Amino acid sequence: MNEKIDIVITWVDGNDLEWINQKNKYEKLIKGIDVSSNNNARYRDWDNIQFIFRGIEKFMPWVNKVHFVTWGHIPKWLNTDCDKLHVVKHTDFIPEKYLPTFNSNTIELNLHRIPGLAEQFINFNDDMFVIAPTVPEDFFINGIPKDMAVLSPAPCFRDVMCCIETNNFGIINDYFSVDDIKKNWKKWYTHKYGKFILRTIIFSNFKTILGIFEPHITNSFLKSTFEDLWKKENKVLDETSCNKFRTRNDVNQWLFRQWQIMSGNFEPRRWDFGLHIALYKDENTALKLIQKPEKLKIICLNDSNELIDFEKSKIRINAALEKLFPNKSAFEK
Repeated sequence: MNEKIDIVITWVDGNDLEWINQKNKYEKLIKGIDVSSNNNARYRDWDNIQFIFRGIEKFMPWVNKVHFVTWGHIPKWLNTDCDKLHVVKHTDFIPEKYLPTFNSNTIELNLHRIPGLAEQFINFNDDMFVIAPTVPEDFFINGIPKDMAVLSPAPCFRDVMCCIETNNFGIINDYFSVDDIKKNWKKWYTHKYGKFILRTIIFSNFKTILGIFEPHITNSFLKSTFEDLWKKENKVLDETSCNKFRTRNDVNQWLFRQWQIMSGNFEPRRWDFGLHIALYKDENTALKLIQKPEKLKIICLNDSNELIDFEKSKIRINAALEKLFPNKSAFEK
């Protein structure tokens, strides 16, 4: 591939006192902040982001640039002189009227504004790790994002994320229908999705798109997808970006992924390329996969309030990552 592929990593240091004071200030000013979207698990630091960088250097050496997005804080160990690193503060790319923000949706909806960002980029959350060798074609083929297209109803709980997914699909159904799946049936009905294909067979009989399965791993994006949707749905994206904290009226970055899929602007990728793991119930599974990834290349180690013994879990997970990545990367001092 001749085209450059960048990585974007979004991170917040939940221990930064200046950030905490600013966040507390706005929490007092804004009434009715949704508790499920503004709890400690959203911000606490696992102290393992260095392993994301080590994984990128070891298993994704072909990457052009890593854009490290931060409120302003920088890890003490980070080598800001690294040629592949671009430290990006919120003030460097997010329009002033949206700042300050404590809403991950605001940050991710505006990623296309990062100065120098390549047309092809891979978005990492700060809990996503590369644990096996990759090639550019794992993420893009001839400039087209790789992804997994499976119809699957969005979950219905009294939770802010469920509301956000519903909002996403309100927009998707304004522009697309199941007929768009038929137009690109070879990309939807492929053995690469394993048993997941049964979901598409069942739910393609409905008139509307009830949901698209979300693997909750790294996403391959085209910057032009963001630019296109900002033109088409400026009001919705602007209103979300104005919210200092997540709200039930938001949309999120998954909308861009869903748009690429429904547009047919993707190429199929195996279902077992990456895996999302909720640590509060599957920590032992996570530890085994870090030690022996097999076909797995990306793993998301997701935190939540249900994780009772955070410190114990943190020690175990980081010890496993340290064993996989014992050597510092060029991104570290």
